[in-house]
Amino acid sequence: MDLINIKSFRNRLYPLLGGFFLTVLVAVIVYFTGGTKNVYTNLMYIPIALIASIYGFKWGLLHAAISGFLVGPFMPLDVKFDTSQTPINWSIRILTFIVIAVIIGVFSDIAHKRELKVSFLITHDPDTGLKNYEALRSEKSVSEHPISFFSVAVTDYQEYLGFFGYDFFQQIIGVFSKELTETLLSFPNAEVYRYYGMEFAIKVTHDEDELNTEGLLNALSTLNERTISVMGVPVYVEFRVGISTLASEEDPLDGIRRSLVALRSAVRNNQRLVRYTSNMEVLFKSSVNIANGFREALDRGNIRTAYQTIHDSGSGRTVGVELLARWIRDDDTRITPDVFVPVLEKTALIHDLTEFMFDRALHLSRNPEYKGMYISVNFSSSDFNERSILSLVQKAKEHEVNPSIIHIEITERVLLSVANIQSHLDFLHRHGFVIVIDDFGTGYSSYGYISDFPIDVIKIDRSLILRANTPRGFGLVQSIVTFCNKFSIVTVAEGVENKEFADICEELGISQQQGYFFSKPELLPIMPKL
Repeated sequence: MDLINIKSFRNRLYPLLGGFFLTVLVAVIVYFTGGTKNVYTNLMYIPIALIASIYGFKWGLLHAAISGFLVGPFMPLDVKFDTSQTPINWSIRILTFIVIAVIIGVFSDIAHKRELKVSFLITHDPDTGLKNYEALRSEKSVSEHPISFFSVAVTDYQEYLGFFGYDFFQQIIGVFSKELTETLLSFPNAEVYRYYGMEFAIKVTHDEDELNTEGLLNALSTLNERTISVMGVPVYVEFRVGISTLASEEDPLDGIRRSLVALRSAVRNNQRLVRYTSNMEVLFKSSVNIANGFREALDRGNIRTAYQTIHDSGSGRTVGVELLARWIRDDDTRITPDVFVPVLEKTALIHDLTEFMFDRALHLSRNPEYKGMYISVNFSSSDFNERSILSLVQKAKEHEVNPSIIHIEITERVLLSVANIQSHLDFLHRHGFVIVIDDFGTGYSSYGYISDFPIDVIKIDRSLILRANTPRGFGLVQSIVTFCNKFSIVTVAEGVENKEFADICEELGISQQQGYFFSKPELLPIMPKL
């Protein structure tokens, strides 16, 4: 039995011993205050309720019976006159104790089972049954042995969603997760977790000081760069691995972070495997500085809002604006969004940024200058939880803003990484918000999920628009527009740089356009908080 289990056992044992001690103490008090004729007998309900609420109805039942007998046939009605209780008197008391213990214990058991279920849902991935990142993050106990963390990411897994559709993509995740787990069955010291999408973590606890991960890496290599069968369809799988190793005294959270840093390096440099080195710490420290400084920057007004207009293809009329976050330091130097936003998305700080941008959208929606225009706000995967979504709906109602003015922009990655994304989007859609898919088509095959979700607008990625002046690029964008028209989905061209591309987009039948040809992002004046 390890240190954690011993501590847990003690924590469970102490209330039980305390309850029995109280029971004996109450019995002694009852005896020395004259017997059961006095009100002190009722003190016995306290330890009974304590035991039943903590340990459930079985222990509560046993404790109630023992308590009843202690102040039952063995306890005089009147100690001074040595008067015994009648059998009916102590029998009813025992029965009352038992009924109370069972009632409290049953409700305690129900609450405990519900708590376990909620805890399981929080710490386990609903699609695969594997523990999730929250479980991995919450396991903060320091191990007596060294630990290695393997972060595994299937390359270009977004392609699977676009090509096969959402339901089949979930099947791919399930099959790959099962094969990954079965591959590691011969390594009892290894446990598999799922981050999101097709990104996984493997935690390896080394029983000996000598660290040997070669066997596990060889096992993983048998699964890499080959096809797996999903409902009879062969699916090619290729993944990258980042590894970090911790000494026994180090914080496991550091190991998780380091393995992810190594994984990002493997993906960026197209390497199958990268081991974490101290040289990679520079990147981490830069991220920490951004995370540590964000709230202060927000409070000081260094986080600003810019906007870029969106125009109707036919008339050129401005129909909407997209809000963009800007970080401007006191010395007027800037941290670009592609640097600070990914860092914030790894923390709870992204909620502060989204709330800030959403508040600005509500401000603008009531400005007469923007009357008749919609306002687009970008959302990350972390923003999709019950509390945040409900808060958005309530804020719009509170400030009497028509939700149809607010466009919620998400990327395909959000669809992959958020549990219950369907219900979240349905909820927002029912309350009148417009759902927009940003950067659409970056995988060239993103049609599959359109019919699965309540999508109102598709923003065609700039990389596709810039190819629309070639026959192949033109045909590709045309196929997207045709497909969207069938589902009554509005199309927006991103990155329209000049009149040539504006004319091409109009010829293609794209509904709206956004880009430097129409306007560059401009800073909005600082606005008071709502």
